[in-house]
Amino acid sequence: MIDTSVIAQLQRWVRDRFGIVYAEAQRESFVQRVEGLCYDAHIAPDALLARVASGDDALARRLGDVVSVNHTYFFREPEAFEHLARVALPALPAGPVRIWSAASSSGEEAYSIAITAQEALGPAATARVRILGTDISQRALEHAEAGLFSTQQVEGMDPGRRLCWFAARGADRVEVAPALREMCTFRRLNLTRAPWPFTQRFHVIFLRNVLYYFEREAREQIMASTWEHAEPGAWLVTSLTEPLFDVKSRWQPVRAAIYRKDP
Repeated sequence: MIDTSVIAQLQRWVRDRFGIVYAEAQRESFVQRVEGLCYDAHIAPDALLARVASGDDALARRLGDVVSVNHTYFFREPEAFEHLARVALPALPAGPVRIWSAASSSGEEAYSIAITAQEALGPAATARVRILGTDISQRALEHAEAGLFSTQQVEGMDPGRRLCWFAARGADRVEVAPALREMCTFRRLNLTRAPWPFTQRFHVIFLRNVLYYFEREAREQIMASTWEHAEPGAWLVTSLTEPLFDVKSRWQPVRAAIYRKDP
């Protein structure tokens, strides 16, 4: 069993480095993730703590991989994608469209955005829409870049949509269409480490199912930074499961989980 003081110090380090907070009820999950990393890396927990605290970036990234929560699926909360198709995309000015999936995990959200854009804008979306997916987990990003998913991951999708945008790769895997991959780029980013390295602002930002892992101060900083990196008239899409009543923000609420920056 891992010493409780080591676990407490690792939790503090994860909070300070990644902004991820594990509540007491989640402590066992945290312990299991750390134990799994220690087993794979052939390292004791106290040595893990010492190495990440002393600046071992490779090991720190592996720790970030295991403590980040990467549960996601295609078209999660379909209301968000309906709003994107029916309201947000038609309201944007002509020209390039930049969309950011700010906690993209293994890519399901970014590719769902790409499919929505293709269906709303037609083939022109391939050249017009650029989607950036970022996550703290390098492992999840590598999965996203590969564009390969299990058949189970697309089972709940509309059959016509599935056939249009995915090709079978063996008996149990599918690959996203080249047009979708052309629209999406994936990069590692720690949301709590501002300033972010963006040179252009976004027209739509998806910031979903991630803010509740951060303390209120971090949530406010992230919301403020997304506003700064948004074009006038841009849209912010959060999650129905994470109301932001306690977070001060310059974003203007439009409806549940939908915000907009004044034009």
